[in-house]
Amino acid sequence: MLFTDPVFLLRFLPASLTAFFLALALTPRRWREAGRRFTAANTVLLASSVCFLVAGAGDMARWLVALALVNYGAALGIDGLRRRVEVTGRQTPLPEALLTVALFANVALLVVIKFALPLPDRFAGAGFAMPQLLAPLGLTFVVCHATSYVMDVFRGVLPAQRSPIRAGVYLLFFPLLCAGPLVRYGEMGRQLADRRVTLAGFSYGMRRWLVGYCKVALFARVLGAPADQVFGLSAAELGAGQAWLGAVCFGLQIYFDLSGYADMAIGFGRMYGFRLFENFRWPYGASTLTDFWRRWNISLLDWCRGYLGVAVDPADEGAWRRVRQVLLLFACLGLWHGPGWTVAVWAASHGVLVAVERAGLAAWLGRLPVAARRGYVLLALVLLWVPFRAGSLDAAGIVLRAMAGVGRATSPVGLEIGVLDWTVIAVAGVSSMPIWSSFGRWLVTVDALTTSTIILVSTSFVYLWRSIVRGVRLLTPRR
Repeated sequence: MLFTDPVFLLRFLPASLTAFFLALALTPRRWREAGRRFTAANTVLLASSVCFLVAGAGDMARWLVALALVNYGAALGIDGLRRRVEVTGRQTPLPEALLTVALFANVALLVVIKFALPLPDRFAGAGFAMPQLLAPLGLTFVVCHATSYVMDVFRGVLPAQRSPIRAGVYLLFFPLLCAGPLVRYGEMGRQLADRRVTLAGFSYGMRRWLVGYCKVALFARVLGAPADQVFGLSAAELGAGQAWLGAVCFGLQIYFDLSGYADMAIGFGRMYGFRLFENFRWPYGASTLTDFWRRWNISLLDWCRGYLGVAVDPADEGAWRRVRQVLLLFACLGLWHGPGWTVAVWAASHGVLVAVERAGLAAWLGRLPVAARRGYVLLALVLLWVPFRAGSLDAAGIVLRAMAGVGRATSPVGLEIGVLDWTVIAVAGVSSMPIWSSFGRWLVTVDALTTSTIILVSTSFVYLWRSIVRGVRLLTPRR
């Protein structure tokens, strides 16, 4: 079950939101005064997340729930032992042992399920640009959240959640399970027990959901069709123009898919009162590949910096140390986006180019005009998306040779692209670039209009309902 499925939009989400706000409204006053305002609402949210997991991951949902319980228990043990050490002053290796057990369980489940088991058919045909992230739904994100949870508790960033409900909400929060963003426990932990749920926040969430839905359902789906056609052609059928069009369409498709799901997740989070951080900041407007990775999947790079100690712009002294960190980072990104040799080639190529930029190419590029720098980035990205999308290295070679004009196209096949498709491709290309810098000011107006509309509709409904009830009472004869 994905965010664009009719079952999710027409049944699951309305039922979850209705139950959530009813639980908030019916929370006793004494619970609110005791700091338990969200106890019932978080229970509804955890139940919704488990149902979402069961619907999306099937039998694997039990393993994800079990993993959450293991990390919940480990974090409680680590927190209790750390407090005891602070009181008694006696050092003990048990916190490190519990952390090791939890991390081993996380990595073992990730490796076994993601790399040893085949991709289920229902995910392969989901129309998502990166179906490998969906198998099984939420696995990678649950593992990363669990790792963040025990690590932040071990470091003393935040104490462990005593309530299994609050811990479960963080570990299994369903808006984050499709495509992120990754949220560190230190950023979300305080919001589990106390946050603001307002009409303005709900309207903002609706707007972010609508933007994300349009990115996925309108742009990404249309862009995916020509990309699928191109990468399904043989060497004899693929011409240079078709190859370039397919690579460009896939580069736009994956951006609108991932950023669209991130927008929807941020919108759903705000509806439930959570403030989640942005995951994409105009990545195709970057002037270097290093800058691109500062803007692309920001939460993943932040997670790698915080828990693996690797970054795209390391501060270590020494050129070799910086290069080693960059290459290690992209090895981790390849494992995240994998499996597959094509993904490994994609990640290694990015790592080499970023390392070269860090070694001096970025300084040379800085002397070029902005248009030239952005052209270099876009060219590199389009070429590197080819092995990522191709089913094999041989298929990637066919497309790359066609793009270079040295393919073996003897009978090129025309692509089935209509006027609407060309319009969507053009609009998608323009809207993926930061051309209109003041657009954010208009979004504030959209949020205000959305809030006003919700208030007007709800007030009108209440007025009409009371008028109908009053009329029925007047027309009913008294006994």
